[in-house]
Amino acid sequence: MNKHKQSLLELLLIFIITLLFNLLCNEVTHDEVWNYGFAYNIYNGLIPYKDFNMVITPLYPMINALILKMFGNSFLTFHIFNAIICTIIFYYMKKQNHKSYYLLYLLFMPYSSPYYSILCLLFLYILMDLEENYKNDYLIGFILGLTFLTKQNVGIYLCFPTLFIKNYKKIFKRIVGFLIPNIIFLIYLIKNNILYNFIDYCFLGIKSFAKDNLVTEPVGIFLLITSFIYLIIKYFKTKDIKIIYLISFLLFAYPIIDRYHTMIAFIPSLGYFLNNLKLSKKILQISFLVFIIYSFSNSAYLLKYKDYTFPSDINLIKYRIMPNSKYFKEYLDTIITYLDDNKDKKIFIINKNSYLIKLEANLPITKYDLLNDGNLGSSGSNGIINEIENICKNKQCEFLLDEKEVFTQNHEYSQYNTSIMKYIYYKYPKKDNILDLSVYKNY
Repeated sequence: MNKHKQSLLELLLIFIITLLFNLLCNEVTHDEVWNYGFAYNIYNGLIPYKDFNMVITPLYPMINALILKMFGNSFLTFHIFNAIICTIIFYYMKKQNHKSYYLLYLLFMPYSSPYYSILCLLFLYILMDLEENYKNDYLIGFILGLTFLTKQNVGIYLCFPTLFIKNYKKIFKRIVGFLIPNIIFLIYLIKNNILYNFIDYCFLGIKSFAKDNLVTEPVGIFLLITSFIYLIIKYFKTKDIKIIYLISFLLFAYPIIDRYHTMIAFIPSLGYFLNNLKLSKKILQISFLVFIIYSFSNSAYLLKYKDYTFPSDINLIKYRIMPNSKYFKEYLDTIITYLDDNKDKKIFIINKNSYLIKLEANLPITKYDLLNDGNLGSSGSNGIINEIENICKNKQCEFLLDEKEVFTQNHEYSQYNTSIMKYIYYKYPKKDNILDLSVYKNY
């Protein structure tokens, strides 16, 4: 078998392994459901920043919405497209880190679930490849523009290396390339009358996002600072512009310096470090194989001997392994039945599972279904509370609230806004219970 066929077979195997790994080994997360929900909303004709709230620029959910339109609306379609993105990342890892790419991809896989950051990581590798090989400045600018449209702050960070090239013609070409997709997006915002909404959620609310979601895990801080110092030293020795890209991408981890954000930011820099070491490709390939065998064996053990199943009776996530699925199915059915029996009421689900509940019930999603810190625009929680009070002045309103989450910051990290939950908790009388949820009413 020639090298070309071997490479294609390798990519096919990586695609299959990545898809199965995310379905069978990585547990479903709220971020995964929210990112699918954004795509599903656009797929159904909802307008971001108007009909529902997001604090990211919309390219990733828009592309996924198009994929859902073309190939069918399902969580599996969502995961297949994600596996394609991850496989392309593997291709660029192999191209740029020919000694260590199996190790890098092994470290990446536990964090490879569908999320906008995966697309940002792909754009980083494409940009470094363009800088090294093609020097097409219009194309580099265009990719920078797409990165900005995937996550605004990451797009800005990755523009920093352009400031180091000291060639005004090249910079101008990159600006032109950057503007092309963003002018199209600006026209979309103006046409849908959501320009201010976009600015409010994605820029004016950023200060609140950074303040309310700040996480500083010591290991993450150590890895990022160590990488930064190492890369700065290397840049002064080599003047390699790719190093500036790596340094800039480290900022991706801020302000949520947890394991996930740290690893996504750190892995490309680790690849640069490993390029300077003598590594055995065969040993790394064997290590990758052992990791895969262990991961799938562990999933098989959980399915057979622990309370893990594929929730085939939960339409949205029936392809995903999860614990306690029987209880969660009862939880969903009970809440959905309650919503169906009380259609004449305005019911707010003040809970991290609100997106999943609405998606499973095929109910319209609004901005009140994702009340995370930093997702509320410049007016913050006070703005949402005022809106709720205005809605409920002349309407019978109910609020489904998990009381354990009200004071959650005391024992675990959560992005869900506790000020809004406390407002419901203290403002309205508790009238009923639905499993773990308490029902508060204004009547």
